[in-house]
Amino acid sequence: MIAGIDFGTSLVKAAWRNNEKFKFSSTANTNLEEIVKELNNDRITKVNIVGVGYSNNYEKYFKDFEINIQKKDLIIQEKKIQVAGLKKLMQYNGEDLTNFILVSIGTGTSYSLRSHGFTIPVPLGNSLSGGFLEGIGKHLGIDNYQEMSEMATKGKPLNIYVKERLPNLEGTIMGEYVISHFAKANKDSSKEDVLATSIDIISSTTVKDLALLSHSSKLFKWTNNIVYIGSPVTNFPSLKESLENYSAMLNKKTYFPNNGEFSLAIGAHYM
Repeated sequence: MIAGIDFGTSLVKAAWRNNEKFKFSSTANTNLEEIVKELNNDRITKVNIVGVGYSNNYEKYFKDFEINIQKKDLIIQEKKIQVAGLKKLMQYNGEDLTNFILVSIGTGTSYSLRSHGFTIPVPLGNSLSGGFLEGIGKHLGIDNYQEMSEMATKGKPLNIYVKERLPNLEGTIMGEYVISHFAKANKDSSKEDVLATSIDIISSTTVKDLALLSHSSKLFKWTNNIVYIGSPVTNFPSLKESLENYSAMLNKKTYFPNNGEFSLAIGAHYM
């Protein structure tokens, strides 16, 4: 019995199969010791490990397992393994896409393209991502993701939009473009509005990256499907909604698969 384990920059996620069903566990909800206990209880004997967050300090947790570690071309291979895991997950969920852009939003954001049977890792990412959001939350004195999520949903982005300077563009896509994030902020701005603005920054800069990729590559331009995964996407409904809205400006169709944040761990399971 095999488990795939994704050691990310902030979280550790595991995926394995038991009675033909996927099981998942993450340090977002428990600690690594409990994850290892779950693996032992389900008679896992081998772990395939991927991710830039793994170090020899973790060996003590897996002394009772056969360990297989992805060591070569870590970033490129990680993206390919993640895409393979996503395809397995979507098939498991009853969905299947041939061509898509994968946007993985974790501590940072990465991009990959799946086109006509080939996976093309994109050598750029976005630092305005989950780590940025977590840092903003901590600065505001909030450590709990659930609390941050609820507050962000109640807030309103402190942005200046094109429609506010050009009223004739009200109700148009162009009118919804952001001139400046946080331009309306002041010393009395609420935590809810600051978090809502941070969410908007993540989604708008992510989709801006996709627009630039579409402009520079016909493969990206002709690919109509965007799959968004990652713990921030799962935990922040307002981020999902914002990504949907901005993606619509590119005339792209969005997908948010259940348990998408475990795609890399699933890919490692089959490694």
